Amino acid sequence: MMAWRGRAGFALLLAGLAVGAPAAAAPERPCAQDDGPAALRAGLAWRNGDGRPRDAAAAVVCLESAARQQVPQAMFILSHMVAEGEGTARDPAAARRWLAQAAELDHPEALQEQAMAETDPRRAAELLREAAHALQHRGNEYLIPAEDR
Repeated sequence: MMAWRGRAGFALLLAGLAVGAPAAAAPERPCAQDDGPAALRAGLAWRNGDGRPRDAAAAVVCLESAARQQVPQAMFILSHMVAEGEGTARDPAAARRWLAQAAELDHPEALQEQAMAETDPRRAAELLREAAHALQHRGNEYLIPAEDR
């Protein structure tokens, strides 16, 4: 048996590993297309490898499905994935649109992110107040029983 020594041997070994098995194709239907919250959960599972292999492309399909069904958390996460080109082509304009849509639906993190990017200090302060208000509503969802809201 030949021993792999030195940098050249290591480089050949890495090249052989890289050529190995082909990457698995993204699932044809990675999530339910008609249930926004379920599509969000599936998108997060695909992105994080929770109970399945990580697959950013499948995550984008699911998160986009949820976002189109007005799930603001999906819009926010999708904005970051699209901005970075994670699982899809990098598209800063589309990322800004998804972030703006999440903010329009009072997603606190989206409002905060918009505030941090805002050059007008008054508008930034307004966005931060909106984010704080939206966070209070989110907290109430967990603290106040549904029948009392």
